[in-house]
Amino acid sequence: MLALRLALVGWQTTGEPLPPGDGGFLWALFQTLVMLGIVCAVAYVTLRVLLPKLGGLGWHRTGGLIHIVDALPLDPRRTLYVIEIKGKYLLVGASEAGLQVMETLDAAVVEQALAAARESTPQPVSEVFARRFLRK
Repeated sequence: MLALRLALVGWQTTGEPLPPGDGGFLWALFQTLVMLGIVCAVAYVTLRVLLPKLGGLGWHRTGGLIHIVDALPLDPRRTLYVIEIKGKYLLVGASEAGLQVMETLDAAVVEQALAAARESTPQPVSEVFARRFLRK
């Protein structure tokens, strides 16, 4: 049946198997790894270079009135957000039931906590690697 369909579209079927490839398994493995590297490189360039230039995924807006300062997922359906609106900080809970303002936070305390968090943020691995191994 398959031979009839192939013959209808102009394919010639032969009874002999295809000849073995030139490189065999190692050549196929090499080609697969090269293609995997190309796919990873395209994904990296897309996520790190092109997407930020195009405005990202829409999560990180600049210049608006509302900023999500921090988020803490409690489980897959519940999250706590600290949101800044015109200098006021709100603790908002999000769940499948909707959003609920839980508390208005003191701006001075939140900004102090943000400053402390920025100071204690670990350095990127690239900077640590460069300092450790690329000393001049």
